[in-house]
Amino acid sequence: MTTREPIRPARVLALSEAPIPSAVLGVHAVFDALASGTRRCELRTGSTVTPSKHDFAWADSVVLVRGASPGERRILVEAKRLGKRVATYVDDDLERVPAEARSGYFFTSEEVRRNVAFIVAHADDVLVCSDRLADEIVQRHRRRPLRVLQPRPPRLPGETVPRPAASPTRIGFLGSVDHAAFLDALLGDVLREVHAELGGRVEFVFCGAEPKVALDLEAERHPFEIDFGGWRRRALGLGIAIGLAPLPESDFHRFKYWNKYLEYGSLGIAGIYSDVPPSQDVVRDGATGLLCANDPAAWKEAIQRLVSEPALRDRIGHAAYLDVEARFSVGALLPHWTTALGPILDHRAPPCRPEDVQLVSGPLRHALDRLAIYGPLRFTERVLGRLTGRFRWG
Repeated sequence: MTTREPIRPARVLALSEAPIPSAVLGVHAVFDALASGTRRCELRTGSTVTPSKHDFAWADSVVLVRGASPGERRILVEAKRLGKRVATYVDDDLERVPAEARSGYFFTSEEVRRNVAFIVAHADDVLVCSDRLADEIVQRHRRRPLRVLQPRPPRLPGETVPRPAASPTRIGFLGSVDHAAFLDALLGDVLREVHAELGGRVEFVFCGAEPKVALDLEAERHPFEIDFGGWRRRALGLGIAIGLAPLPESDFHRFKYWNKYLEYGSLGIAGIYSDVPPSQDVVRDGATGLLCANDPAAWKEAIQRLVSEPALRDRIGHAAYLDVEARFSVGALLPHWTTALGPILDHRAPPCRPEDVQLVSGPLRHALDRLAIYGPLRFTERVLGRLTGRFRWG
């Protein structure tokens, strides 16, 4: 009589150029939870610039986070040659990133757009967190992605959500530098008027984006931190009571995920959100946040309302906290992930040795890829920008 060897957990290797929030929250947190909560997988993480051949040989499946670079395209081709399942995680419409976005210098390259299309077309699985983006990929590439909801930001050890001081009311924005221009355009005059009319009753804080209006408001300003733990600790200590979440209404932005709601809600912050997708898909107006037309007068009214009604502010912040925990915590989403990611959890690759892996990678190859994408002048500008700090993460 023979006994069957137990099926080992699936081995998942998640690769990204850097540990950006898309990687940490959208992929690492998900597979970490599956590893600890279901024992159906094991997770290793690494860089697409310098992928480990040992990790590559170990893996059954490779997940590319926002796969777009020449190196990531090479990783996909090699992984499939070795019988590994390949997924790409797409949390934006990477084929239509606008030129004015901070990452536009990269994603508007025709070569990069071809790489994104190739990776989406040839990956075994495309992972998205937006139904709208899933439908767009169906139309564009004739394939149905797997929808994998992103969880709320993970708690830090010993974390408790602080209760903001009653006065002055701190009005803030948490988010990337891409948002600065729209903050100025929509809310610049509004915030100046609120500052002038309410005086010492309010304070302003910007973490990440630094719009021009911040100087006029004498606002507290903090830089973007790519380290998620550092960003979370900073956000917890800011004491923001009212969170601003303006978003343009555009074909690009409507495919985004409701990250701002998850962040503000997980901090117990009463948020004011543009009444456009994706915020209008998740925020219950007047209950877990305020939805506001992209009109300065409407935003001014909403801000004044939350400043003058602390009970409403507290009620919304608490309701958002409970809603985010109930719908988007790891515990709430674990059954969803187990079902949605079944193809990856079920896949086992053929045995593979590190010496079987044929990958051309490393910092020099990465630099040459960027040189080919940007051209000599633009490549030099980017290098100098990094060295001088003019181009920062965020």
